[in-house]
Amino acid sequence: MALPLHELLLATGGRWLGLLALAVLVGGLVLDCLVLPRQAGELVAARRRLQRWICLAIVLLVVTSAIDLLARARVMSGGDLSQVGTALPLVLTRTHFGTVWIARAIILVALLALCASRSAAARIVGLVLALGVALTGTLTGHAADWGDRSFTVLVDWLHAVAATAWTGGLFGLALALGPSSELLGTVARRFSRLAGSCLLIVVASGVYNACVQVPTFASLWTTTYGVALLLKVLLALILALLGAVNRYLVLPGLGATRPRRRGRLRRLCRIALFGAATAPGAARTRLSRLVGREATVAVVVFGCTAMLGESTPKTHEAHASHVVDREESARITMQELHASGGVPKGWMFTPPSGDAAKGRAVFARLECYTCHAVGGEKFPRPSKVGPALSDVGHHHPAGYLLESVINPNAVIVEAPGYTGPDGRSIMPDYRDSLSTRELIDLIAYLKSLGG
Repeated sequence: MALPLHELLLATGGRWLGLLALAVLVGGLVLDCLVLPRQAGELVAARRRLQRWICLAIVLLVVTSAIDLLARARVMSGGDLSQVGTALPLVLTRTHFGTVWIARAIILVALLALCASRSAAARIVGLVLALGVALTGTLTGHAADWGDRSFTVLVDWLHAVAATAWTGGLFGLALALGPSSELLGTVARRFSRLAGSCLLIVVASGVYNACVQVPTFASLWTTTYGVALLLKVLLALILALLGAVNRYLVLPGLGATRPRRRGRLRRLCRIALFGAATAPGAARTRLSRLVGREATVAVVVFGCTAMLGESTPKTHEAHASHVVDREESARITMQELHASGGVPKGWMFTPPSGDAAKGRAVFARLECYTCHAVGGEKFPRPSKVGPALSDVGHHHPAGYLLESVINPNAVIVEAPGYTGPDGRSIMPDYRDSLSTRELIDLIAYLKSLGG
């Protein structure tokens, strides 16, 4: 179901807020556990401020997760707000999204409980749980289309962890440490090393994700997903440039890095950018200001990420445009029908409503689970290659799903688990195995998965 523009903007804004909260959570805990010196008494107040921001981030994640659940329930109920309450139990108990959402809710409750503790052990446990929250986001995103235990999910999760640790650490530095802190240089030096490692992971995983989701170069400027990706890459480059300026030009002025060769060239670059002032106080102010600018750019980067989450990648665009569910009957005269080529203008096939529970029984009888994994279900583990169906209802309209069952070669998906050596679909022919009623119910079940 396509969302109106204002609802799409609200959905993107909610996802944006959730991503920022996740970054503050992961980055703040990484900063606390791995970067801030443990025995520095001066950082006690900074740690308290950081902990307050982390607790606020957890609360925001609870709120945005609840809103996301309601949005999914609304989609499943066909956009009818009065039926959201009825759809909620179905979403939670019968969909892959619901299973992951419950796990996320449990993790967030545990994190809220840990907020009351200031021990080092609680912070470490909190960091592990925060990584679990990041994983739940990956399991309900585009990467999970390849299966929950796929290499794509692992890469996307590493991308999310590295990005939130890097940018969230910037948020933590900006929120917890000011330019007056004597330890700002030491903390920034340690964080710079971590940020450098995170940047390498972000670049490598980002390139892989782009190759998977944007199979053609032209898609970068011909699709909304591609444009958002280009903007995100540009902002990430700016973020990396600001980080390089901090690491190689500002930190040496604090005595926070070891002297190396080419010191004269570095000094010339620093003088060209910032002038000849070399006092530690001025350097700390400059460092704090640049960290703030990095954090600001990171906020916009997460806005682009939210747009990517709400956009359709090129790999799915063909399916989404092939057919779209129609909610109202088309009304047309016979003369208009013939004049438009025998079908109404913009005609799209929409199967009638079916019984998802009966469709599940058909799915089990045909042993579709032999090739297709369905998260949240207790089917046997797949023994053959095939795409996971855990979130299929969220990505495809019912008409496309029906065509995929009765005519799998109508659309050939060029990806592992879809085609055989001959380039044709590996989907078996079920035309002689299903009655019309069974087929309609099966599609209703598939549509309920993640829808």
